[in-house]
Amino acid sequence: MAINIGYFVRESAVNFRRNWVMSLGAVITIYLSLLLVGVSMATGFIVSEIVKSVEDKVSIQIFLKDGAATEDVEILQAWLLADDQVDTVNYVSKEEALQRFKEEMAGSPEIVENIRENPLPASLDVTLKDPRIVEDVVAKIKANETFLKICDRPDEPEESLKYGQQIVNRLFAFTRIVRIIGVVFVAMLAVVSLIFINNTIRLAIYSRRKEIGIMRLVGASNWFIRGPFLLEGVMQSLLGAALAILTVLVIQATVLPRLRDALPFLPVDLAAGAMIQLALVLVIAGVVIGLIGAGFALRRYLKV
Repeated sequence: MAINIGYFVRESAVNFRRNWVMSLGAVITIYLSLLLVGVSMATGFIVSEIVKSVEDKVSIQIFLKDGAATEDVEILQAWLLADDQVDTVNYVSKEEALQRFKEEMAGSPEIVENIRENPLPASLDVTLKDPRIVEDVVAKIKANETFLKICDRPDEPEESLKYGQQIVNRLFAFTRIVRIIGVVFVAMLAVVSLIFINNTIRLAIYSRRKEIGIMRLVGASNWFIRGPFLLEGVMQSLLGAALAILTVLVIQATVLPRLRDALPFLPVDLAAGAMIQLALVLVIAGVVIGLIGAGFALRRYLKV
């Protein structure tokens, strides 16, 4: 068995060199296919972490109209606190809201300096025990008569509510679109990869047709003849997978630090466990593509 493996590796390397143009084309196409898979997976991991971070901070802001009666505000607070799904309810005055805004805009003093009057409404900040049920709580608030009475936009009460789930939904929608586009491109490149591998193996079979005929005459088994060609397809795919993994690592080392600096409030990072999982998927996908492409070529062009 050891001799056969050595023979397979040797013959695969010879075939790779003989048809290096087609082999290189196959490697590059597989590399691009798997790179798209890797980037899509990495984006999915990062977006999942961002979504989790946003969900952990999900709260509901209820904006109140100027001059809202104190007793009505207290009634709404008490009603909210009586809900088992609500954790805390804090009143934020107009002055506190303006102070928070100034702190958030400390990096743009020209905006703060141009504020002559306080345009911000008072609000109630509602935190939940389980951020995933924010839509249910929002629906209850919209139906509450006291809320409709004291919200700052009684004609459009939905505009008086702000909650992080809106951002989460947009992130999920964006992720779905990215994944759909990624799947389409990956499918297209995977087909091209199979065609390249198929043509490479076909050329290798044609260039060795006399040798294959002699091997048949001396009684070589089918798998002994097919082995080098299968291994060649796998070698091409593993090279493409290795290049894709290296590219993702380069992106992780160069692009992600810049994103973290630009978006310090978001967990833009790729954990070591996620990177290992990504690498395993790319290697397995590469081997599968190589075996399918080589197997199809062998069945079609090598009748043994």
